[in-house]
Amino acid sequence: MKKLLAFAAAAAVSLSAFAQDNLKNLYIGGSLGVWRNQSDKVTSVTIAPEVGYNLNDTWSVGAQIGYRYLGNSSAKNSSFIFDPYARWTYLRAGMVQLFVDGGVDFSLGHTSWEGDDSDVSASFGIGLKPGVALNLNKNFSIIAHFGFLGYQGANKAAEVGGFKKGFGFDFNNSVNFGFYYTF
Repeated sequence: MKKLLAFAAAAAVSLSAFAQDNLKNLYIGGSLGVWRNQSDKVTSVTIAPEVGYNLNDTWSVGAQIGYRYLGNSSAKNSSFIFDPYARWTYLRAGMVQLFVDGGVDFSLGHTSWEGDDSDVSASFGIGLKPGVALNLNKNFSIIAHFGFLGYQGANKAAEVGGFKKGFGFDFNNSVNFGFYYTF
């Protein structure tokens, strides 16, 4: 029992030392998006907390985990989203940095339309999302993503709920703003 306690104490001390040295590379943040298209009467709400880790000055890895709602007068979709990514920062100029996120997007949810319920809605995507970050100080950044280049797929329930299917570049209504706090 004493050996187990000694081992647990040593593990806790070494984990604490590792966390103090590497916490400076960890960032947290997220984005909140609300969109209302009056002509089509479509509402979109996204809440996406994010966590990531800077591997070096050029590469980072992270993931968004959150909730997305898409709806109009006839169809509504509520989905859990999980979007892991690898980020390549290719330009740093003072406070500004340009980057590209390459990742895979997943969503699982439920669609209802005209009073009927669906089975599980599922969508996915794989592609690139260009972005820009404005580093206000060494800890706080405001970021924006512009568009998507890649493939998106969806089952029938997700398509009815408003998700897109296909390959290409989408710049229409695809601006996403967020923030990061780097330890």
